[in-house]
Amino acid sequence: MATLLAFCVAQAQSTGKVTGKVIDASSGEAVEYATVALLKPADSSVANGTVTASNGTFAVSAPAGTYLLKISFMGYQPYMHHSVLKLSAGKTEKVGTIKISQNSQLMSEVVVKAERSMVDYQLDKRVVNVDKNIVSGGGTATDVLENVPSVAIDNDGNVTLRGSTNVKVLINDRPYELLGSDLETLLEQIPASSIENVEVVTNPSAKYDPEGMSGIINLKLKENTVGAQGLNGVVNINFGSPLPQFVPTSMATVNLNYNTGKWGFFFSADGGLRSRAHKSTSYIRRYSHGAQYSDDSLYEQSVHNNYMGSMKVGGEYHFTDKSILSLSYQLRGGNRVRRNSIDDVDLFTGNNYLNYTQTDTNKNRSLNHTINLNYTQKFDKKDQMLTADITYSRRNGWGDGLQQQLYDEPFANLYNYYLRNSESDNKNQTLNLKLDYVHPLTDKLRLETGYEGRIMHSDQNYEYYLSQYDPISGALQKSLDERSSTHFDYSQQVHAIYLTLGWQVAEKLSALAGLRGEYSSVGGEDKNHPAVDPVKKEYWQLYPTLHLSYTINQNQSLQLSYSRRVRRPHMWDLNPYLDVREGNQLGFGNPYLDPEFTNSFELSYNLGINKVNIFTSAYFRQTNNMMTRYGFVWDEASANYYSPWMPYNSEYDGYWASTWQNLNKGLNYGLEFIVDWQIAKWWKVNVSVNLYESMIEGTELLNNQDKSAFRASGKFSSFMTLPKDWTIQLSGQYRAPFMDLQTDMLASYWADLAVKKDILQKRATISLRVGDVFCTGGFGHTTDNEQMYRVMRSRRISPSVTIGFSYKINNGRLMRNRDDDGDDDGGSVMDY
Repeated sequence: MATLLAFCVAQAQSTGKVTGKVIDASSGEAVEYATVALLKPADSSVANGTVTASNGTFAVSAPAGTYLLKISFMGYQPYMHHSVLKLSAGKTEKVGTIKISQNSQLMSEVVVKAERSMVDYQLDKRVVNVDKNIVSGGGTATDVLENVPSVAIDNDGNVTLRGSTNVKVLINDRPYELLGSDLETLLEQIPASSIENVEVVTNPSAKYDPEGMSGIINLKLKENTVGAQGLNGVVNINFGSPLPQFVPTSMATVNLNYNTGKWGFFFSADGGLRSRAHKSTSYIRRYSHGAQYSDDSLYEQSVHNNYMGSMKVGGEYHFTDKSILSLSYQLRGGNRVRRNSIDDVDLFTGNNYLNYTQTDTNKNRSLNHTINLNYTQKFDKKDQMLTADITYSRRNGWGDGLQQQLYDEPFANLYNYYLRNSESDNKNQTLNLKLDYVHPLTDKLRLETGYEGRIMHSDQNYEYYLSQYDPISGALQKSLDERSSTHFDYSQQVHAIYLTLGWQVAEKLSALAGLRGEYSSVGGEDKNHPAVDPVKKEYWQLYPTLHLSYTINQNQSLQLSYSRRVRRPHMWDLNPYLDVREGNQLGFGNPYLDPEFTNSFELSYNLGINKVNIFTSAYFRQTNNMMTRYGFVWDEASANYYSPWMPYNSEYDGYWASTWQNLNKGLNYGLEFIVDWQIAKWWKVNVSVNLYESMIEGTELLNNQDKSAFRASGKFSSFMTLPKDWTIQLSGQYRAPFMDLQTDMLASYWADLAVKKDILQKRATISLRVGDVFCTGGFGHTTDNEQMYRVMRSRRISPSVTIGFSYKINNGRLMRNRDDDGDDDGGSVMDY
C-alpha cells in the first residue's frame, strides 16, 4: 500500500493542471460539454482532454511540459489559446474565462440570436433542440413534434408541415418506412428522451429525397456514434394518466455507451405503454339524387393502448483517426390495441329505422429487425470525405379485428346481431443504400455527389369475415367477405444520383446549386381480385435545387431557395381494395393515381437585435397533377363516374365513399414568423405564427369551381430557469378554423405545463408534466353539400399528468450523431 501511495504522489507531482471556464461570446452563458484538449506542439497530437461542466468550467492535467490549448464545440468556431502553455509539476495554470463564438462561415449556421436557444437557424433548415423542451418529457415522438414550430399532428396521426400533410419524415436521415411501421405507430413507439433534435427542412437541397411537397422532418436520435471515453449514459422513467379517467402511460429508457478510444460500444433499450382516449359525437345525413337517403347519429368512446419496446446494440471501430466502421442491430416490437364503442346509433335508411350499439376492437402486433452498416473515410485534404451506408429492415405484422353491431330490433326480420372479423398477416422488406462523397475543389468551392437507392417489397394480406346469428337455429354463420378482403403484393424501387456545388460567390454571398436524377418504379397486384388491373408505373425525373444566402451584416441575413418536389402515391393509395368502416363508410385506393410535382420557392429574412431573433419566411408552391382524397355518396351513377375501376355493389348504396384523384393544379402560399426572445437571463420565449392560403383550380370533379382555404396557426413556449435548479415551461398552440376541400374545420387550442428540478448534484432530474391544462383539447368539423350534411365533435380526455425521473451515468454524455462529431477543424467550412 505504501508503495502504491508513493507512486500516486510521484505521478501527481510530475504533472501540471490547466483550469478555466468557457462561455458563449454573444450571451455570456456557460457552454456545457465543450471539448477541451491539450495538444503537443510538435505534431498536434492530443496529450489529454476533457469536457466542460454544466457551469462551463474545466480542469485538465498533463505531464510537465509545453502544450497548445484547443477548445471546440458543435456550432462554434474552434478556439486556440493565444500562447503556448508551460505546465510545471504540481502547479496549476489558470487561463480564466474563454469566449467562443458561434460558427458563421460559408454555409454554416446563420445564427443571429442571443444564445443557443430552442431553435437554431441554418441555410436550408431549422434545428429544434429537444432537450430545451420539457413539456414533451415522458412522452413520445408524437409529443415532441407537436411542440416543434411549423409542425403539427392531426387527430388521425397525420404529420403536417406548414399546414400540409405532404411531408417526408426521416429517422436519422432514413425514411421511416425502413423501420417497418406506419408513421403513426412508429412515432408512438419512439420515446421523447431518445431524440436529440428535430430538423425541419422546408426547401431541401438535391442531396435529399424530393418526396414531400412541404419539405422534410428529420428526427435525429441519440445514437450512431460513441461519445466520451469510459462508460456514459442516461436512464429515464416516466408514468402518467389523464385525471378524469385512468388511462395509464408509462415509459422507461436506458442509453449506454462505452469507449476505449479505438473501440466503442453502445446499447439502448426502451419500453412502455402509451394510452390515449377521446369521446366524440356525430350526426350524419346523406342524400341521393336530391332526396334524403339515410340519417344517423353516433356517440363514440375510443381508447388506444400502444405497448412498445425496442433494443439496439452496436459498436464502431476506428481503423485510424480518419477511418471509422460502425455496425448496429435493432429489434423493435409493438402491440397496439384500439377499442371504439359507439352507442345510441339512430339509423334511418330507406323506410327502416334502426337503433344499435357498435364496438370495434383491433389488435395489431409487429416485430421489426433493422441492421445498419456505416463506413466513414476522411482524407488528408480538409473537408474531403467519403461515407457509405447500408440499412436492411424486415418487418412482420399480424392483426385481428372485430366489429359488432347489436340491434334493438331484428334487422330485416332475420337477426339482431352482426359481426365482422378481420385478420391480417403482413411482411415488409426494405434495403436502403447511400454513398456520399465530398470534395473541396478550392477554399471557396465544394463539390458533393452521391447515390441513393431504396428497394422495397411488401406482402399485405387482409381477410374479412361476416358472421350472423341465425334466429331460428341460433348458430353463428361465418363467411368470407371476398369483396373487402385483399392480398396485395407490392414493390417499389427508387434509384437516384445527385450532385451539389457549394460556392462562396463573394464575401457576403454564398450559393448551393444541385441536380438530382431519379428513376422510380412501382408494381402491385391484388391476388384476391385478378380482374382488377395490376399497378405498374415507371418514372424518370430531374429535380433541380438552388439556395442563395446573403449576409447583410452581423445581425441580418437573407436566404432565397428553390426546389422541385414530388409526392408519390403510397401503397394503400393505389390498392383498390374496399375498406368498409363503421358509420357506413367506404374507402379504397386508385390504381391509376399518378404522382404530383411541386415547384417550391422560399424567401427568408433573419434579424437579430440584442436578445431577440426574428425569423420571417415567405413561401410559394405550385403543384401540378395534384393528388386529393375526394368523397361522394355511393350509388351506381356516382360509383361509375368517380371510381370506374371499382365494381359497383348495390349493398353499399348510401354509404359515404372516399378515394384518391388527380386534380389539375394547386397553389399554396404563406408567411411564417418565428420569434426567439431572451427576456432575461433566466427567461426566454419562442413564438411562431403561420399564415397559409391554399387554392385548387376547378376541375370537372369540382364542377369547374375553384376552391380556396385560408389557415392560421400559432405556437407559444415560455422557458424559465429558476433558482435552486428549477425549470418551468408553459407551451400552447392554436389552429384557426378553415375550409377544406369539402369540410369546415373548427378551431382547436390547448396548453401544456411542465416543471423539472435537477437533484443529486445535477446527476438526476425529477419532472412533472400536465398536458392540456385547461381541458380545451378537441377538434370538430362540419360538411354541408348536396351529398352530405355531417357534424362531428371530439374531445380528448384531459388533463393528463406525467411524473418522471432521469439519472445520468458519469457525465451522461450520450452518443452523438456522426454528422456532429465535433472534429478538430470545427466542421466543414461549407457545412450545410
